This record gives sequence, structure tokens and C-alpha cells, in this order.
Amino acid sequence: MPSKRLYIHTIGCQMNVYDSEHMAMHLASLGYTPALSAEDADLIIVNTCSVRDKAEQKAFSILGRMEGLKRHRPGLIVGVAGCVAQQEGERIFKRAPHVDIVIGTRAVERLPAHVLKVEAERCRVVDLELSPGLDSPDETLPAVAGPGVSRFVTIMRGCDNFCSYCVVPHVRGREVSRPPESIVQEIRALVAAGKREVTLLGQNVNSYGTKEGLCSFPELLARVSEVDGLLRIRFTTSHPKDLTRNL
Repeated sequence: MPSKRLYIHTIGCQMNVYDSEHMAMHLASLGYTPALSAEDADLIIVNTCSVRDKAEQKAFSILGRMEGLKRHRPGLIVGVAGCVAQQEGERIFKRAPHVDIVIGTRAVERLPAHVLKVEAERCRVVDLELSPGLDSPDETLPAVAGPGVSRFVTIMRGCDNFCSYCVVPHVRGREVSRPPESIVQEIRALVAAGKREVTLLGQNVNSYGTKEGLCSFPELLARVSEVDGLLRIRFTTSHPKDLTRNL
């Protein structure tokens, strides 16, 4: 049986790039393999950003181009993920009625179940639940996707600062940190697969572990630096109010 084809269009920050990689890995369990273009795909996911209005309008422009594809191939499944999905929810169906799936920023792990439901029932699915915990990557999934020696690793999600100009806390939820053991385990798997550089991701990495009573961010950096074979560590983004001398 020929494999099903997946095309993911990613807009926005490094966190979205990381999420798109994990969507692809989760959907591989359903038999989906990467397509070179949206025209070749059986499932299209647009992973969106709403930090700037231009990025939000770009997302709806891309979705508009998918309408013609859906008209010619009614079996095509179109999904919207990321911050615009979290912010707009069911309102997306009014602007883009050809969309089948809308998933928020913390529903990546549940995407395969939603795709199966749409495949079987030809229905619409909306999942905007901001789950309180931060699941570690499924250990049964491949550690890496794609070429290169560098990879993103999420250490936390959300933000508690609620700056007046920023939508992130509203679409990414409150801060929640991954256990350091889970982070180090993922990085070891990446190094074993040939990666030599990681970028640690969070909306505010300087406050990593504070709420959960985990190790501090400087302590996490020390643990990560002990991984044999890892040559470079980067991180983004950070808030100056949480900067410490230890860092």
C-alpha cells in the first residue's frame, strides 16, 4: 500500500520548528512520509505564529491557497496548528471552511488521534486544551528528523510575565518546565544520532525549573554540558529580570 504524504508549512519561532518536527515524527506512526510540496500531500498542516499581525495574516493567506487543492481533492486533510490556532479556535472555520483540524500549542502529541478521526469520520476536530503538564517526547519515536548537526530541544513552555505587548502567555499558557532528566536523555539520543549542537528552547529559559522546584537554568546547563560528544549549547529566549550571576 502506498504511503500517505505529509506537508507541514511552518511559520514563526524556533519552538514552532521543534513542534513541526515532532508532528512529523508522531504522524510517521500512521504511515505519513514527507511530501515535497502541498500539491503532493494527503495531509497538510500549517503551523502558525501570532506574535506579529503580519505572521497571522500570512497564515490565513497560505490557508487560502489550500482551498483550491481541497476543491480538486476532497479527500485532502488540512490542519492548522500553533498560536493562531490556539487564539482563533473554531473561528478559523469561518475564514477557512476547508480546514478539518485545529489544534492548539499543547496538542502536538494528540494530533495522530485527531487525524485518524478525520480520516474515518470526515468530521472537524478542535483541540485547544492547554494541558498543565509538559510531556516529554515519546521515547518510541525517532530521536531526530532531517540532516545537519544541530537540533532544537524544548526545556519549557509558556510564560508567566504577561507583558502588555505580548500574546505568548495567552496562546502558549503558563510556564511549565520539563524534568532535567528527560532533557538530558533527549540530548544524549540526539548526540548518539550524530548531532553536535543543541539550542535549548523556552519562552523564558532564565526561569526554568523555578515553579516546579527543579534545578535552576545554570544547573541545567551544567548537566547538559556533561553529555559526551556535545560540542555546543545555545539557548533562547531569556528575560533579563531572571538573569542571575550563576548564569
